[in-house]
Amino acid sequence: MIVPVYNVEHYLNRCVDSILAQTYSDLEILLVDDGSTDSSGTICDVYARQDARVQVIHKKNGGLSDARNCGIEHAKGRYFCFVDSDDGIAPQMIEVLYRNLLNAGADVSAVALKYFSTEELPAVEDALKKVQCMTGKEALRSILQSEEIGDFAVNKLYKRELFENVCYPLGRMMEDQGTTYKLLDKCQGVAYCPVSLYFYYQRPDSILHKRTLKFYEDKWDMGCQRYQYIREKYPDMLENDAAMMKIVEHCYPYLRKDERRKAEMERFLQEFRTEAEGLLDSGFMRKYRLLKQSRGLYSALFLLKNGRAAK
Repeated sequence: MIVPVYNVEHYLNRCVDSILAQTYSDLEILLVDDGSTDSSGTICDVYARQDARVQVIHKKNGGLSDARNCGIEHAKGRYFCFVDSDDGIAPQMIEVLYRNLLNAGADVSAVALKYFSTEELPAVEDALKKVQCMTGKEALRSILQSEEIGDFAVNKLYKRELFENVCYPLGRMMEDQGTTYKLLDKCQGVAYCPVSLYFYYQRPDSILHKRTLKFYEDKWDMGCQRYQYIREKYPDMLENDAAMMKIVEHCYPYLRKDERRKAEMERFLQEFRTEAEGLLDSGFMRKYRLLKQSRGLYSALFLLKNGRAAK
C-alpha cells in the first residue's frame, strides 16, 4: 500500500485507519510524507510506532507523482496498491482485489470507486457481484468510455512488474491519465468487480477542483500522449477518438491562445473520424457540433458557464 501524504492532517487518520482495518492484513503500508508543513508527518510517525506494518518515508516536497514513484522504489511487495491520503477504502477492498486477481490470473484487479463529501466514509456495498474479466486492450477501451475501471491510479491492485520502465510523470497534474493506459496495455488480463470499495473524497481545495491554466495544459498534454500511443497501437479503436474529442471540448476555451496547443487541437478536429461521433453522448455531441461551427462562440459560451482559469 503506497499512500502519498501532503498537508492532510484533517483527513489522514480516516485514511490510514481504513487501511489498518482491512480484512486482508498481510500488508506493507508505506506513508510517503512529501514534505508536509502541517502535522501530517508527525501523524505518520505515530502510526509507524503503533503498527509494525507501517513505514514512513519523509522526503522533500516533489509532488504527487514523485511521492508515488518514491513509494514504488521503496516497496518490497509483489503487488502495489495506491490510496490517496484524503480518501478511504472499505474493509474488504484488498481482500476482494487480491482474490479476484488470483482467481482470474490477472495482472491488474480493480473495484468501483464512489465519490463522497462527508466526514464519515460511505456505507459498504454488497461485494457479491460478478467479476468481469477482460484483456488489456478491452480494459483500455473501457477507460476511454467510462469511469468504471477508470484511469485512476487508485482503486486497483497491480502486479509489481507492470511498473518496469513506467513511472508517474513529475510535475504534472492529471498524472493518472498519463500513466494508467501504459500499465493496462501491458496486461494479459484485468479483473474488475463493479462494487464501490474505494471512497474518493471530494474536497473543494483538491487539485481537480482548482481551475488553473496548468491543469488544462497538463490535461491536454497527457491526453495527447495517450491518444497518439493508442492510435498507433490500436488504430481501429474509435473510443480513442471520442475520448480525445471530450478533452478538446474541455480544453479548447482555455488553451486557444496557446499557439502550439491550439494547432494540435485544430489538427485533431480535422483528423477526427466521423465514425466515432456515435460514441459521443448527446451532451458532448452538441458541444462538438457547436465547436465545429464556431470556435469563438463555443469558447465564449463555455467560459460564461464554467468561468475562466487562473494562471
